[in-house]
Amino acid sequence: MIGVSEERDPAGIKLMSRAGLDSKQYISVSNKSTYLHAMNIETGEFVIIEKKTAEIVKSPGALAGDPGLEK
Repeated sequence: MIGVSEERDPAGIKLMSRAGLDSKQYISVSNKSTYLHAMNIETGEFVIIEKKTAEIVKSPGALAGDPGLEK
């Protein structure tokens, strides 16, 4: 089973917890300076967590103020 150990990514685990995600179900895929990209290991769903607010956003454009809904 895939998982993130606290020795490998304690900051990612803490951020996922602050965002309300179960760190046993999600793994950190990439940890950027402004956001964390995580994946649910059971469903394959990807989420993006903004680091400043620990808010879950659904698309990378939402971090830039453009959720990509209108073009």
